Amino acid sequence: MEAGLIHWAKLYASYYITLLFIMNPFGAAPIFADIAEKLSPRERNQLINYVSLVVLGLLYVMALTGEFLLEVYHVTIMQFRLAGGIILLAIALYRLTGRPITQTPDPRDAAIVPLSMPILVGPATITYLILFSTQGHILVLLAVIPAVTFTVWAVLMGADIILRRVGRNVMVILTRISALFVGAVGAAMIDAVVRDWIKYSCTCRTS
Repeated sequence: MEAGLIHWAKLYASYYITLLFIMNPFGAAPIFADIAEKLSPRERNQLINYVSLVVLGLLYVMALTGEFLLEVYHVTIMQFRLAGGIILLAIALYRLTGRPITQTPDPRDAAIVPLSMPILVGPATITYLILFSTQGHILVLLAVIPAVTFTVWAVLMGADIILRRVGRNVMVILTRISALFVGAVGAAMIDAVVRDWIKYSCTCRTS
């Protein structure tokens, strides 16, 4: 019984940490601070709440419709894993090179685009959700989503405090570190596909 609880706790923690690193709310904090700079405290809180609700809805939609989307587009899980790994590596490389802001959109328009998507729920996040909803433990993934969304809400709520205390340079460093983990996840996905292909090729030759 205790071993089973430990197993599920580790799995939950693994899903939570991976999804949080991929979404990277700490990297989104400086962007949010720039967008919401001229808002009143009440308007900022409303914007954060709205962004969090949109993120929560997007995460659940992607997690629950992942298998259906694969069937609609006639894509196998192996093909999607390869594409997902490439996307994760691309996202990681993009984060490592920085993410400059060329213009500040209206805060009310920015709640969905770009804050919710693609900054928080981007291609890397969607890839992870579809993959783990089809090959992982869907119930654990669904249970992780509210915790991750709450973390996003908390980070955005404390964005100004975080930036004042740790500074933008530290936030940039944290973004680079998270990019390394995202790249590692992408490399692991590609490695799994290559191993499966080699195993399948060897099986076909022996048969």
